[in-house]
Amino acid sequence: MAVLNLIIMCQKIKFVLTCTFVLFIQIFSAQVTITIPAGNPPTNTVSVTNVEHRKPLGTYFGYERTAIIYRHSELGMYGQISAIAVYCDSVNHPGNVPLNIYVKETTDSAFTAVSTVANEELGATLVYSGTITSTSFVKGQWVNINFNTLFTHATSKPVEFIFETNATGTGDEGVAGKFFSHYPTGLGYYTAQYWNADNVAPTSYGIASVYRPNAQITIAPIPVCSGLPNAGVIMSSSDTLCLNETFVLSLQGNTAATGIHYQWQKSADGSTFANIPQTDSTTLLQTMNDTVWYRCAVTCSGQTAYSTVKQIILRDFMKCYCTNLGGGCSSNTAIDSVAIENTTLANGLTGCSANNYKLYPTSGNTTAILNRGSSYTLDTRFNGDVAASFWIDYNRNGVLEIAEWTQICTQSPSINDTATIGGVLTTRVDSLFKTSFVVPTNAQIGYTLLRVRSRASGNPNDSSTVCLAFGSGETEDYYVYINYPLGIQQVENSGGQISIYPNPATNQISVAANFVHNENITTSIYAINGNLVSQAEIKYTGESLTLDISDLDAGVYFLKISTKEYTTTKKFIISK
Repeated sequence: MAVLNLIIMCQKIKFVLTCTFVLFIQIFSAQVTITIPAGNPPTNTVSVTNVEHRKPLGTYFGYERTAIIYRHSELGMYGQISAIAVYCDSVNHPGNVPLNIYVKETTDSAFTAVSTVANEELGATLVYSGTITSTSFVKGQWVNINFNTLFTHATSKPVEFIFETNATGTGDEGVAGKFFSHYPTGLGYYTAQYWNADNVAPTSYGIASVYRPNAQITIAPIPVCSGLPNAGVIMSSSDTLCLNETFVLSLQGNTAATGIHYQWQKSADGSTFANIPQTDSTTLLQTMNDTVWYRCAVTCSGQTAYSTVKQIILRDFMKCYCTNLGGGCSSNTAIDSVAIENTTLANGLTGCSANNYKLYPTSGNTTAILNRGSSYTLDTRFNGDVAASFWIDYNRNGVLEIAEWTQICTQSPSINDTATIGGVLTTRVDSLFKTSFVVPTNAQIGYTLLRVRSRASGNPNDSSTVCLAFGSGETEDYYVYINYPLGIQQVENSGGQISIYPNPATNQISVAANFVHNENITTSIYAINGNLVSQAEIKYTGESLTLDISDLDAGVYFLKISTKEYTTTKKFIISK
Protein backbone atom coordinates (compact mmCIF):
# COMPACT_ATOMS: atom_id res chain seq x y z
CA MET A 1 0.00 0.00 0.00
CA ALA A 2 2.84 2.34 0.86
CA VAL A 3 4.42 1.65 -2.52
CA LEU A 4 1.11 2.32 -4.28
CA ASN A 5 0.70 5.64 -2.45
CA LEU A 6 4.25 6.60 -3.40
CA ILE A 7 3.54 5.85 -7.07
CA ILE A 8 0.34 7.95 -6.99
CA MET A 9 2.20 10.82 -5.31
CA CYS A 10 4.93 10.73 -7.93
CA GLN A 11 2.34 10.79 -10.70
CA LYS A 12 0.71 13.87 -9.12
CA ILE A 13 4.07 15.60 -8.80
CA LYS A 14 4.87 14.75 -12.41
CA PHE A 15 1.49 16.16 -13.52
CA VAL A 16 2.01 19.40 -11.61
CA LEU A 17 5.55 19.82 -12.95
CA THR A 18 4.38 19.05 -16.47
CA CYS A 19 1.52 21.58 -16.26
CA THR A 20 3.82 24.20 -14.79
CA PHE A 21 6.32 23.66 -17.57
CA VAL A 22 3.61 23.83 -20.23
CA LEU A 23 2.23 27.04 -18.67
CA PHE A 24 5.73 28.53 -18.60
CA ILE A 25 6.22 27.63 -22.26
CA GLN A 26 2.84 29.17 -23.17
CA ILE A 27 3.63 32.42 -21.35
CA PHE A 28 7.14 32.57 -22.74
CA SER A 29 6.07 31.76 -26.27
CA ALA A 30 3.28 34.38 -26.14
CA GLN A 31 5.92 37.11 -26.26
CA VAL A 32 7.24 38.08 -29.67
CA THR A 33 10.48 39.95 -30.37
CA ILE A 34 10.24 42.17 -33.44
CA THR A 35 13.56 43.28 -34.94
CA ILE A 36 13.51 46.49 -37.00
CA PRO A 37 15.07 46.28 -39.52
CA ALA A 38 14.80 42.50 -39.83
CA GLY A 39 17.92 40.52 -39.03
CA ASN A 40 20.05 39.74 -36.00
CA PRO A 41 22.72 40.98 -35.81
CA PRO A 42 21.21 44.06 -37.46
CA THR A 43 21.53 44.65 -41.16
CA ASN A 44 21.78 47.79 -43.26
CA THR A 45 23.67 49.53 -40.46
CA VAL A 46 25.31 52.88 -41.27
CA SER A 47 27.63 55.33 -39.57
CA VAL A 48 26.07 58.70 -38.91
CA THR A 49 27.25 61.90 -37.24
CA ASN A 50 28.56 61.52 -33.71
CA VAL A 51 25.67 63.40 -32.15
CA GLU A 52 23.11 61.18 -33.84
CA HIS A 53 25.14 57.96 -33.47
CA ARG A 54 24.92 58.15 -29.67
CA LYS A 55 21.13 58.11 -29.69
CA PRO A 56 19.07 57.03 -27.88
CA LEU A 57 21.28 56.24 -24.84
CA GLY A 58 24.15 58.72 -25.14
CA THR A 59 25.23 60.84 -22.16
CA TYR A 60 27.87 63.09 -23.76
CA PHE A 61 25.53 66.03 -23.09
CA GLY A 62 24.01 66.38 -19.63
CA TYR A 63 20.56 65.95 -21.16
CA GLU A 64 19.88 64.04 -24.37
CA ARG A 65 16.45 63.25 -25.83
CA THR A 66 15.37 60.99 -28.69
CA ALA A 67 11.91 60.33 -30.16
CA ILE A 68 11.33 57.41 -32.56
CA ILE A 69 8.16 56.52 -34.49
CA TYR A 70 7.18 53.03 -35.68
CA ARG A 71 4.13 52.51 -37.85
CA HIS A 72 1.71 49.72 -37.02
CA SER A 73 2.61 47.97 -40.27
CA GLU A 74 6.21 47.76 -39.04
CA LEU A 75 5.18 46.21 -35.72
CA GLY A 76 2.82 43.85 -37.50
CA MET A 77 0.61 43.09 -34.50
CA TYR A 78 -1.36 44.46 -31.59
CA GLY A 79 -0.20 43.70 -28.08
CA GLN A 80 1.34 44.73 -24.80
CA ILE A 81 4.84 46.11 -25.26
CA SER A 82 7.16 45.11 -22.40
CA ALA A 83 10.69 45.98 -23.59
CA ILE A 84 12.84 47.66 -26.20
CA ALA A 85 16.50 47.03 -27.10
CA VAL A 86 19.10 48.91 -29.16
CA TYR A 87 22.26 47.43 -30.69
CA CYS A 88 25.62 48.63 -29.34
CA ASP A 89 28.30 48.73 -32.05
CA SER A 90 31.05 50.69 -30.27
CA VAL A 91 32.12 51.54 -26.70
CA ASN A 92 34.84 53.81 -25.31
CA HIS A 93 34.51 54.28 -21.54
CA PRO A 94 30.71 54.66 -21.59
CA GLY A 95 28.87 56.46 -18.81
CA ASN A 96 25.89 55.34 -16.74
CA VAL A 97 22.50 56.29 -18.18
CA PRO A 98 19.81 57.65 -15.83
CA LEU A 99 16.86 57.03 -18.13
CA ASN A 100 13.15 57.66 -18.60
CA ILE A 101 11.22 56.11 -21.50
CA TYR A 102 7.76 57.30 -22.56
CA VAL A 103 5.48 55.54 -25.06
CA LYS A 104 2.29 56.66 -26.77
CA GLU A 105 0.11 55.96 -29.78
CA THR A 106 0.12 58.95 -32.08
CA THR A 107 -1.80 60.21 -35.09
CA ASP A 108 1.49 61.33 -36.64
CA SER A 109 3.07 58.66 -38.82
CA ALA A 110 6.20 60.78 -39.26
CA PHE A 111 7.90 63.91 -37.98
CA THR A 112 6.66 66.24 -40.70
CA ALA A 113 7.83 69.16 -38.55
CA VAL A 114 10.20 69.40 -35.59
CA SER A 115 8.72 70.03 -32.14
CA THR A 116 9.70 70.22 -28.48
CA VAL A 117 10.19 67.30 -26.11
CA ALA A 118 7.21 68.52 -24.08
CA ASN A 119 4.94 68.35 -27.13
CA GLU A 120 6.12 64.84 -27.98
CA GLU A 121 5.53 63.63 -24.41
CA LEU A 122 1.96 64.96 -24.28
CA GLY A 123 -0.28 61.96 -23.64
CA ALA A 124 2.64 59.53 -23.34
CA THR A 125 2.95 56.88 -20.62
CA LEU A 126 6.10 56.62 -18.51
CA VAL A 127 7.02 52.95 -18.99
CA TYR A 128 10.57 52.93 -17.64
CA SER A 129 12.47 54.94 -15.04
CA GLY A 130 15.85 53.73 -13.83
CA THR A 131 19.56 53.63 -14.60
CA ILE A 132 21.37 51.56 -17.23
CA THR A 133 24.86 50.89 -15.84
CA SER A 134 27.96 51.41 -17.97
CA THR A 135 28.76 47.67 -17.85
CA SER A 136 25.56 46.97 -19.80
CA PHE A 137 27.13 48.38 -22.95
CA VAL A 138 29.11 45.69 -24.79
CA LYS A 139 30.20 45.96 -28.41
CA GLY A 140 28.13 43.72 -30.67
CA GLN A 141 25.37 43.15 -28.08
CA TRP A 142 21.78 44.24 -27.70
CA VAL A 143 21.06 46.52 -24.71
CA ASN A 144 17.62 45.38 -23.55
CA ILE A 145 15.43 47.59 -21.35
CA ASN A 146 12.51 45.86 -19.62
CA PHE A 147 9.68 48.27 -18.88
CA ASN A 148 8.35 48.95 -15.38
CA THR A 149 4.88 49.42 -16.89
CA LEU A 150 3.41 47.56 -19.87
CA PHE A 151 2.13 49.62 -22.78
CA THR A 152 -0.94 48.43 -24.68
CA HIS A 153 -0.88 48.91 -28.44
CA ALA A 154 -4.48 48.19 -29.42
CA THR A 155 -5.13 50.43 -32.45
CA SER A 156 -3.58 50.78 -35.89
CA LYS A 157 -1.93 54.09 -34.96
CA PRO A 158 1.85 54.52 -35.02
CA VAL A 159 3.73 54.02 -31.74
CA GLU A 160 6.22 56.62 -30.53
CA PHE A 161 9.06 55.97 -28.04
CA ILE A 162 10.67 58.97 -26.29
CA PHE A 163 14.01 58.42 -24.49
CA GLU A 164 15.27 60.86 -21.83
CA THR A 165 18.86 60.48 -20.61
CA ASN A 166 19.69 62.63 -17.58
CA ALA A 167 23.39 62.46 -16.76
CA THR A 168 23.03 66.12 -15.62
CA GLY A 169 25.69 68.81 -15.74
CA THR A 170 27.75 68.52 -18.92
CA GLY A 171 27.45 64.74 -19.25
CA ASP A 172 29.47 61.78 -18.00
CA GLU A 173 31.29 60.39 -21.08
CA GLY A 174 33.37 61.42 -24.07
CA VAL A 175 31.99 62.20 -27.49
CA ALA A 176 32.43 58.52 -28.51
CA GLY A 177 31.48 56.94 -25.18
CA LYS A 178 29.00 54.58 -26.82
CA PHE A 179 27.56 54.31 -30.30
CA PHE A 180 24.50 52.41 -31.54
CA SER A 181 23.60 50.96 -34.92
CA HIS A 182 21.37 53.12 -37.10
CA TYR A 183 19.88 52.56 -40.53
CA PRO A 184 18.19 54.71 -43.17
CA THR A 185 14.55 53.68 -43.36
CA GLY A 186 14.25 54.57 -47.03
CA LEU A 187 10.63 55.47 -46.32
CA GLY A 188 10.89 59.05 -47.56
CA TYR A 189 9.99 60.67 -44.23
CA TYR A 190 11.56 61.49 -40.87
CA THR A 191 11.28 58.68 -38.31
CA ALA A 192 13.43 60.11 -35.50
CA GLN A 193 14.00 63.42 -33.75
CA TYR A 194 16.58 64.36 -31.14
CA TRP A 195 17.55 67.14 -28.73
CA ASN A 196 20.71 67.95 -26.65
CA ALA A 197 21.56 70.39 -23.88
CA ASP A 198 24.02 70.81 -21.03
CA ASN A 199 23.03 71.87 -17.49
CA VAL A 200 19.29 72.17 -18.23
CA ALA A 201 16.83 69.91 -20.06
CA PRO A 202 16.31 71.04 -23.68
CA THR A 203 13.16 73.01 -24.44
CA SER A 204 13.89 74.14 -28.00
CA TYR A 205 12.78 72.47 -31.22
CA GLY A 206 14.53 69.23 -32.16
CA ILE A 207 16.41 67.97 -35.20
CA ALA A 208 14.59 65.50 -37.45
CA SER A 209 16.39 62.51 -38.98
CA VAL A 210 15.82 59.80 -41.57
CA TYR A 211 18.15 57.52 -39.57
CA ARG A 212 16.57 55.38 -36.89
CA PRO A 213 18.31 53.20 -34.27
CA ASN A 214 18.15 49.47 -34.91
CA ALA A 215 15.71 48.11 -32.35
CA GLN A 216 14.10 45.00 -30.94
CA ILE A 217 10.61 45.44 -29.48
CA THR A 218 9.14 42.79 -27.19
CA ILE A 219 5.37 42.49 -27.46
CA ALA A 220 2.76 39.98 -26.26
CA PRO A 221 -0.47 39.48 -28.26
CA ILE A 222 -3.72 40.65 -26.69
CA PRO A 223 -7.14 39.01 -27.21
CA VAL A 224 -10.19 40.27 -29.08
CA CYS A 225 -12.64 41.89 -26.65
CA SER A 226 -15.85 40.15 -25.58
CA GLY A 227 -18.68 41.19 -23.29
CA LEU A 228 -18.93 44.46 -21.36
CA PRO A 229 -15.51 46.14 -21.27
CA ASN A 230 -13.91 47.93 -18.35
CA ALA A 231 -13.85 51.61 -19.37
CA GLY A 232 -11.15 52.56 -16.87
CA VAL A 233 -10.20 55.84 -15.23
CA ILE A 234 -9.43 59.15 -16.99
CA MET A 235 -6.05 60.72 -16.27
CA SER A 236 -5.02 64.20 -17.41
CA SER A 237 -1.64 65.78 -18.07
CA SER A 238 -2.97 68.69 -15.98
CA ASP A 239 -6.19 69.32 -14.06
CA THR A 240 -6.06 73.13 -13.98
CA LEU A 241 -4.95 75.13 -17.01
CA CYS A 242 -4.81 78.60 -18.46
CA LEU A 243 -6.65 79.69 -21.59
CA ASN A 244 -5.36 78.12 -24.84
CA GLU A 245 -3.05 75.67 -23.07
CA THR A 246 -3.11 72.13 -24.43
CA PHE A 247 -3.59 69.00 -22.37
CA VAL A 248 -3.99 65.26 -22.94
CA LEU A 249 -6.58 62.93 -21.46
CA SER A 250 -5.87 59.20 -21.34
CA LEU A 251 -7.54 56.03 -20.08
CA GLN A 252 -5.88 53.82 -17.48
CA GLY A 253 -7.04 50.47 -16.17
CA ASN A 254 -9.30 49.90 -19.19
CA THR A 255 -9.71 46.53 -20.89
CA ALA A 256 -6.65 45.65 -22.97
CA ALA A 257 -8.05 44.04 -26.11
CA THR A 258 -8.59 44.64 -29.79
CA GLY A 259 -12.00 45.34 -31.31
CA ILE A 260 -12.82 48.10 -28.80
CA HIS A 261 -14.28 51.46 -29.86
CA TYR A 262 -13.52 54.66 -27.90
CA GLN A 263 -15.81 57.71 -28.04
CA TRP A 264 -14.78 60.73 -25.98
CA GLN A 265 -17.48 63.05 -24.66
CA LYS A 266 -17.58 66.41 -22.87
CA SER A 267 -20.06 68.39 -20.79
CA ALA A 268 -20.41 72.00 -19.67
CA ASP A 269 -22.24 71.04 -16.46
CA GLY A 270 -20.94 67.56 -15.61
CA SER A 271 -24.23 65.81 -16.35
CA THR A 272 -25.21 66.23 -20.02
CA PHE A 273 -22.49 64.87 -22.33
CA ALA A 274 -22.02 65.24 -26.09
CA ASN A 275 -19.68 63.36 -28.42
CA ILE A 276 -16.38 64.97 -29.44
CA PRO A 277 -15.36 64.52 -33.09
CA GLN A 278 -12.01 62.70 -32.81
CA THR A 279 -10.15 59.61 -33.83
CA ASP A 280 -10.85 56.33 -32.09
CA SER A 281 -8.21 56.36 -29.36
CA THR A 282 -7.50 55.88 -25.65
CA THR A 283 -6.04 59.42 -25.59
CA LEU A 284 -7.50 62.83 -26.40
CA LEU A 285 -5.64 66.09 -27.08
CA GLN A 286 -7.60 69.23 -26.15
CA THR A 287 -7.08 73.00 -25.96
CA MET A 288 -8.36 74.83 -22.88
CA ASN A 289 -11.27 77.22 -23.49
CA ASP A 290 -13.45 76.83 -20.39
CA THR A 291 -14.05 74.54 -17.41
CA VAL A 292 -15.29 71.24 -18.89
CA TRP A 293 -16.09 67.68 -17.75
CA TYR A 294 -14.95 64.67 -19.81
CA ARG A 295 -15.70 60.96 -20.00
CA CYS A 296 -15.06 58.16 -22.50
CA ALA A 297 -17.62 55.66 -23.81
CA VAL A 298 -15.89 52.30 -24.36
CA THR A 299 -17.78 49.81 -26.56
CA CYS A 300 -17.19 46.13 -27.31
CA SER A 301 -19.60 44.01 -29.39
CA GLY A 302 -22.40 46.52 -28.91
CA GLN A 303 -21.97 46.79 -25.12
CA THR A 304 -20.88 50.18 -23.77
CA ALA A 305 -19.30 51.14 -20.47
CA TYR A 306 -18.38 54.65 -19.32
CA SER A 307 -15.15 55.77 -17.72
CA THR A 308 -14.91 57.94 -14.65
CA VAL A 309 -15.74 61.62 -15.18
CA LYS A 310 -12.85 64.12 -15.15
CA GLN A 311 -13.23 67.85 -14.59
CA ILE A 312 -10.63 70.15 -16.16
CA ILE A 313 -10.71 73.62 -14.58
CA LEU A 314 -9.94 76.93 -16.28
CA ARG A 315 -7.47 78.69 -14.02
CA ASP A 316 -8.02 82.26 -12.84
CA PHE A 317 -6.39 84.36 -15.58
CA MET A 318 -4.56 86.40 -12.93
CA LYS A 319 -2.48 83.30 -12.16
CA CYS A 320 -1.53 82.67 -15.78
CA TYR A 321 1.02 85.39 -16.50
CA CYS A 322 4.60 84.29 -17.12
CA THR A 323 6.92 85.34 -14.28
CA ASN A 324 10.20 83.48 -14.95
CA LEU A 325 11.65 86.54 -16.64
CA GLY A 326 15.33 86.75 -15.70
CA GLY A 327 16.94 90.18 -15.77
CA GLY A 328 19.85 92.02 -14.20
CA CYS A 329 18.76 95.51 -13.23
CA SER A 330 21.74 96.14 -10.93
CA SER A 331 23.69 97.05 -14.08
CA ASN A 332 21.94 100.45 -14.49
CA THR A 333 18.95 99.05 -16.38
CA ALA A 334 16.29 99.31 -13.65
CA ILE A 335 12.81 100.80 -13.98
CA ASP A 336 12.97 103.80 -11.65
CA SER A 337 9.41 105.11 -11.81
CA VAL A 338 6.05 104.30 -13.38
CA ALA A 339 3.04 106.60 -13.41
CA ILE A 340 -0.16 107.12 -15.40
CA GLU A 341 -1.04 110.79 -15.54
CA ASN A 342 -4.35 111.87 -13.95
CA THR A 343 -4.70 108.56 -12.06
CA THR A 344 -3.55 107.29 -8.67
CA LEU A 345 -0.68 105.24 -10.17
CA ALA A 346 2.53 107.12 -9.34
CA ASN A 347 5.28 104.74 -8.21
CA GLY A 348 8.70 106.40 -8.12
CA LEU A 349 12.32 105.96 -7.06
CA THR A 350 11.92 102.20 -6.83
CA GLY A 351 15.41 101.26 -8.00
CA CYS A 352 16.31 97.63 -8.64
CA SER A 353 13.83 95.03 -7.36
CA ALA A 354 14.86 91.79 -5.70
CA ASN A 355 15.33 89.10 -8.38
CA ASN A 356 14.72 91.84 -10.98
CA TYR A 357 10.92 91.46 -10.66
CA LYS A 358 8.16 93.08 -8.60
CA LEU A 359 4.37 92.67 -8.50
CA TYR A 360 2.78 95.66 -6.81
CA PRO A 361 -0.51 95.57 -4.80
CA THR A 362 -3.89 96.96 -5.87
CA SER A 363 -3.78 99.85 -3.42
CA GLY A 364 -2.48 103.37 -2.98
CA ASN A 365 -0.11 104.71 -5.62
CA THR A 366 0.48 101.35 -7.34
CA THR A 367 -2.88 100.96 -9.06
CA ALA A 368 -5.19 102.97 -11.29
CA ILE A 369 -8.69 103.06 -12.74
CA LEU A 370 -8.74 103.30 -16.54
CA ASN A 371 -11.92 104.02 -18.50
CA ARG A 372 -12.88 102.37 -21.76
CA GLY A 373 -12.29 104.65 -24.73
CA SER A 374 -10.16 107.14 -22.77
CA SER A 375 -6.64 108.32 -23.62
CA TYR A 376 -3.82 108.23 -21.06
CA THR A 377 -0.13 108.99 -20.77
CA LEU A 378 2.30 106.55 -19.18
CA ASP A 379 5.33 108.25 -17.59
CA THR A 380 8.44 106.09 -17.12
CA ARG A 381 12.01 106.72 -16.01
CA PHE A 382 14.98 104.33 -16.10
CA ASN A 383 18.34 104.57 -14.34
CA GLY A 384 20.35 103.60 -17.41
CA ASP A 385 20.34 103.10 -21.15
CA VAL A 386 17.50 100.66 -21.90
CA ALA A 387 14.95 99.43 -24.41
CA ALA A 388 11.53 99.42 -22.75
CA SER A 389 7.97 98.26 -23.45
CA PHE A 390 4.65 97.91 -21.65
CA TRP A 391 1.60 95.66 -22.02
CA ILE A 392 -1.97 95.85 -20.67
CA ASP A 393 -4.11 92.71 -20.77
CA TYR A 394 -7.24 94.42 -22.08
CA ASN A 395 -9.17 91.19 -22.78
CA ARG A 396 -8.25 89.71 -19.35
CA ASN A 397 -7.27 86.28 -20.69
CA GLY A 398 -3.95 85.87 -18.89
CA VAL A 399 -1.92 86.36 -22.09
CA LEU A 400 -0.11 89.60 -22.94
CA GLU A 401 -0.63 89.67 -26.69
CA ILE A 402 0.84 91.63 -29.58
CA ALA A 403 -2.19 93.94 -29.80
CA GLU A 404 -1.75 94.79 -26.10
CA TRP A 405 1.90 95.91 -26.45
CA THR A 406 3.34 99.42 -26.73
CA GLN A 407 7.00 100.37 -27.24
CA ILE A 408 8.26 102.97 -24.78
CA CYS A 409 11.74 103.38 -26.24
CA THR A 410 14.59 101.47 -27.84
CA GLN A 411 17.24 103.64 -26.18
CA SER A 412 17.15 105.83 -23.08
CA PRO A 413 20.41 107.65 -22.34
CA SER A 414 20.01 108.62 -18.70
CA ILE A 415 21.68 111.64 -17.13
CA ASN A 416 21.21 110.19 -13.64
CA ASP A 417 21.03 113.62 -12.00
CA THR A 418 19.75 113.81 -8.43
CA ALA A 419 18.59 116.50 -6.07
CA THR A 420 19.18 116.20 -2.33
CA ILE A 421 18.02 118.06 0.74
CA GLY A 422 20.10 117.54 3.85
CA GLY A 423 21.89 114.68 2.16
CA VAL A 424 18.61 112.84 1.43
CA LEU A 425 17.72 111.91 -2.16
CA THR A 426 14.43 113.55 -3.04
CA THR A 427 14.17 113.26 -6.79
CA ARG A 428 15.87 111.69 -9.76
CA VAL A 429 15.73 113.37 -13.11
CA ASP A 430 16.50 110.41 -15.35
CA SER A 431 15.23 110.67 -18.91
CA LEU A 432 11.45 110.87 -18.75
CA PHE A 433 9.42 109.09 -21.41
CA LYS A 434 5.79 110.01 -22.02
CA THR A 435 3.93 107.27 -23.91
CA SER A 436 0.30 107.78 -24.87
CA PHE A 437 -2.21 104.96 -25.17
CA VAL A 438 -5.97 104.49 -25.54
CA VAL A 439 -8.01 101.90 -23.65
CA PRO A 440 -10.04 99.96 -26.27
CA THR A 441 -13.79 100.43 -26.10
CA ASN A 442 -14.21 96.65 -25.90
CA ALA A 443 -11.73 96.14 -23.04
CA GLN A 444 -13.07 93.75 -20.40
CA ILE A 445 -14.30 95.32 -17.16
CA GLY A 446 -12.31 94.50 -14.00
CA TYR A 447 -8.76 94.23 -12.69
CA THR A 448 -6.08 93.26 -15.17
CA LEU A 449 -2.30 93.37 -15.53
CA LEU A 450 -0.06 96.24 -16.62
CA ARG A 451 3.52 95.02 -17.27
CA VAL A 452 6.55 97.26 -17.81
CA ARG A 453 9.86 95.70 -18.92
CA SER A 454 13.32 97.19 -19.37
CA ARG A 455 16.41 95.69 -20.99
CA ALA A 456 19.84 96.97 -21.93
CA SER A 457 19.53 98.92 -25.20
CA GLY A 458 20.64 97.11 -28.32
CA ASN A 459 18.62 94.04 -27.31
CA PRO A 460 15.07 93.31 -28.52
CA ASN A 461 12.30 94.30 -26.11
CA ASP A 462 9.21 94.12 -28.26
CA SER A 463 5.83 92.44 -28.66
CA SER A 464 7.42 88.98 -28.95
CA THR A 465 9.57 89.16 -25.80
CA VAL A 466 6.96 89.52 -23.07
CA CYS A 467 7.85 86.13 -21.55
CA LEU A 468 11.47 85.92 -22.68
CA ALA A 469 14.05 85.61 -19.88
CA PHE A 470 16.34 88.65 -20.18
CA GLY A 471 19.94 88.84 -19.01
CA SER A 472 19.54 92.50 -18.06
CA GLY A 473 16.82 94.91 -16.99
CA GLU A 474 13.78 94.60 -14.76
CA THR A 475 10.09 93.72 -14.91
CA GLU A 476 7.40 95.52 -12.88
CA ASP A 477 3.78 94.32 -12.82
CA TYR A 478 0.79 96.38 -11.69
CA TYR A 479 -2.92 95.65 -11.43
CA VAL A 480 -5.14 98.30 -12.99
CA TYR A 481 -8.93 98.39 -13.07
CA ILE A 482 -10.71 98.76 -16.42
CA ASN A 483 -13.97 100.67 -15.94
CA TYR A 484 -16.90 101.66 -18.13
CA PRO A 485 -16.56 104.81 -20.27
CA LEU A 486 -16.13 107.99 -18.27
CA GLY A 487 -19.38 109.01 -16.57
CA ILE A 488 -21.10 105.67 -17.20
CA GLN A 489 -21.59 102.97 -14.60
CA GLN A 490 -23.70 100.00 -15.67
CA VAL A 491 -25.68 98.54 -12.76
CA GLU A 492 -27.19 95.09 -13.09
CA ASN A 493 -29.67 93.18 -10.85
CA SER A 494 -30.47 96.21 -8.68
CA GLY A 495 -33.76 97.69 -7.50
CA GLY A 496 -33.59 99.96 -10.53
CA GLN A 497 -33.37 97.11 -13.04
CA ILE A 498 -34.60 98.14 -16.49
CA SER A 499 -35.10 96.35 -19.79
CA ILE A 500 -34.86 97.75 -23.30
CA TYR A 501 -36.68 96.38 -26.33
CA PRO A 502 -36.16 95.79 -29.12
CA ASN A 503 -32.42 95.31 -28.68
CA PRO A 504 -30.85 95.73 -31.21
CA ALA A 505 -33.12 98.55 -32.32
CA THR A 506 -33.42 100.78 -35.39
CA ASN A 507 -35.52 103.95 -34.88
CA GLN A 508 -36.93 103.77 -31.36
CA ILE A 509 -36.62 101.85 -28.10
CA SER A 510 -39.12 101.11 -25.35
CA VAL A 511 -38.10 101.02 -21.70
CA ALA A 512 -39.71 98.84 -19.02
CA ALA A 513 -39.02 99.44 -15.31
CA ASN A 514 -40.75 99.84 -11.94
CA PHE A 515 -41.45 103.55 -12.43
CA VAL A 516 -43.70 105.50 -10.02
CA HIS A 517 -46.72 107.24 -11.53
CA ASN A 518 -46.08 110.96 -12.23
CA GLU A 519 -42.42 110.76 -11.16
CA ASN A 520 -39.81 112.71 -13.09
CA ILE A 521 -37.41 110.62 -15.14
CA THR A 522 -34.18 111.77 -16.76
CA THR A 523 -33.04 109.74 -19.76
CA SER A 524 -29.44 110.10 -20.95
CA ILE A 525 -27.92 108.26 -23.91
CA TYR A 526 -24.14 107.93 -24.12
CA ALA A 527 -22.02 106.71 -27.00
CA ILE A 528 -19.44 103.97 -26.36
CA ASN A 529 -16.70 106.62 -25.94
CA GLY A 530 -18.65 108.26 -23.08
CA ASN A 531 -20.02 111.25 -25.02
CA LEU A 532 -23.55 112.34 -24.12
CA VAL A 533 -25.58 112.24 -27.38
CA SER A 534 -29.16 112.66 -26.12
CA GLN A 535 -30.93 113.71 -22.90
CA ALA A 536 -34.56 114.31 -21.96
CA GLU A 537 -36.78 115.02 -18.90
CA ILE A 538 -39.96 112.93 -18.88
CA LYS A 539 -42.90 112.70 -16.45
CA TYR A 540 -44.06 109.12 -16.26
CA THR A 541 -47.84 108.87 -16.85
CA GLY A 542 -48.26 105.12 -16.80
CA GLU A 543 -47.90 104.68 -20.52
CA SER A 544 -44.94 102.94 -22.16
CA LEU A 545 -41.68 104.92 -22.14
CA THR A 546 -40.53 105.26 -25.76
CA LEU A 547 -37.42 107.08 -26.97
CA ASP A 548 -36.67 108.24 -30.51
CA ILE A 549 -33.18 107.10 -31.67
CA SER A 550 -33.66 107.60 -35.40
CA ASP A 551 -31.01 110.36 -35.52
CA LEU A 552 -28.31 108.18 -33.97
CA ASP A 553 -25.83 106.16 -35.99
CA ALA A 554 -25.47 102.39 -35.71
CA GLY A 555 -23.33 101.28 -32.79
CA VAL A 556 -23.23 100.48 -29.07
CA TYR A 557 -24.85 102.93 -26.61
CA PHE A 558 -25.71 103.20 -22.92
CA LEU A 559 -29.10 104.39 -21.65
CA LYS A 560 -28.91 106.01 -18.21
CA ILE A 561 -32.20 106.27 -16.30
CA SER A 562 -32.28 108.64 -13.29
CA THR A 563 -35.21 108.97 -10.88
CA LYS A 564 -35.53 110.30 -7.34
CA GLU A 565 -34.92 106.80 -5.97
CA TYR A 566 -32.17 105.38 -8.16
CA THR A 567 -29.91 105.67 -11.17
CA THR A 568 -29.22 102.69 -13.42
CA THR A 569 -27.70 102.12 -16.83
CA LYS A 570 -28.32 99.55 -19.57
CA LYS A 571 -26.43 98.86 -22.78
CA PHE A 572 -28.26 98.67 -26.10
CA ILE A 573 -27.33 98.40 -29.77
CA ILE A 574 -28.54 100.38 -32.77
CA SER A 575 -28.47 98.40 -36.00
CA LYS A 576 -29.29 100.08 -39.31
